[in-house]
Amino acid sequence: MRTSRRTHIIHAAAALSVLALLTGCAASTGDSGGGGDSVALPDGEPGPAEHPEITVAIPFPDITMYSMYVLATDLGYYEEEGLTVEVITADNVTAAVASGSAEIGVESTGTVIEAIRGGVEIDLVGGHYCRQNFDFAVQDGITSVDQLEGTAVVLAGTPGDPAEFQRKLVLQEEGWDLDTVDVEIVYPGPGSESWTEFFVNDRITLQPFYGDDLPALEAHNANVIVESLRNWANDVQVAGTSWAAENPNTMVRFLRATIKAVDFMIAPAAGEVPENKAEVLEIYEANDFDVEALRELDSPWVLDGHLACPNLYFDADAWDTTIETQLLEPIEFDESQLAYLLKAQDLLGITNDGPSTLTYP
Repeated sequence: MRTSRRTHIIHAAAALSVLALLTGCAASTGDSGGGGDSVALPDGEPGPAEHPEITVAIPFPDITMYSMYVLATDLGYYEEEGLTVEVITADNVTAAVASGSAEIGVESTGTVIEAIRGGVEIDLVGGHYCRQNFDFAVQDGITSVDQLEGTAVVLAGTPGDPAEFQRKLVLQEEGWDLDTVDVEIVYPGPGSESWTEFFVNDRITLQPFYGDDLPALEAHNANVIVESLRNWANDVQVAGTSWAAENPNTMVRFLRATIKAVDFMIAPAAGEVPENKAEVLEIYEANDFDVEALRELDSPWVLDGHLACPNLYFDADAWDTTIETQLLEPIEFDESQLAYLLKAQDLLGITNDGPSTLTYP
């Protein structure tokens, strides 16, 4: 199961107040996502990193979801670029980046879109995951949505998570329309291990799950009702607009090293059993993660690599997909934000192609 490692915490009250202040003071972007100024990067290798020490903010510790930063550090990819990277957890990643508490952050695409719409000066500088698995389990004996009547269910760990709407939509498409029954939606916390804890103690009847939750669910005789893998860049990497503009070499070097780590993690290809599984799990274990359950999994999803594109793909189509599927107010995507990603990809001889369709693992 996912196991937390030791991290620094940025408390919610402070982070939210910072975000509110920034949103209130910033001018509205109107109909353009991002800063709007074009970014001109010279040909050839980037110069030395202007800001070699980088803090990456993530929403919660996770053994696989944010592992590319651990891998890039331990495999020496950041060191090759003249960088050192520290990972922290932040209750509000967008606020942490906007306030300068972190240089880079990983946040859900919907949250980033709304922050940019509100005038928060952040840039979407690259993708994180380009696919999303929508897997749901219900308690043993439940075979139809009407049996959920009067029970508690989980769709997301925290209120306001844009994934809640998307998961509800997928359930509806798969014949489990929660609007047809009276259920209580509860929020046990951001990590799926807490959802599973609620489930195995019979406090909820339905939950989304990930691969490393499955052993506990199977031991509890859970009924898996939906397994679906969809192309959707559901979370992204962001940086402060001014910081990115002042540190272009750092941005390119950081993204290039991170791309190398993702490629190492999913080799030989997304959707296949990772050939570097043993080495990756040794690195996780050395960084205080419990990997015992993952060692037993011989599947393409053992490292969540089927969710990742090795080129850290993102583009206007991915932006529009989030707006359409989460029923957000349209806002134009400023593609100049991707200048650093496109440069890093070019240096590695790869393109910004979107995700291929994979068979569910």
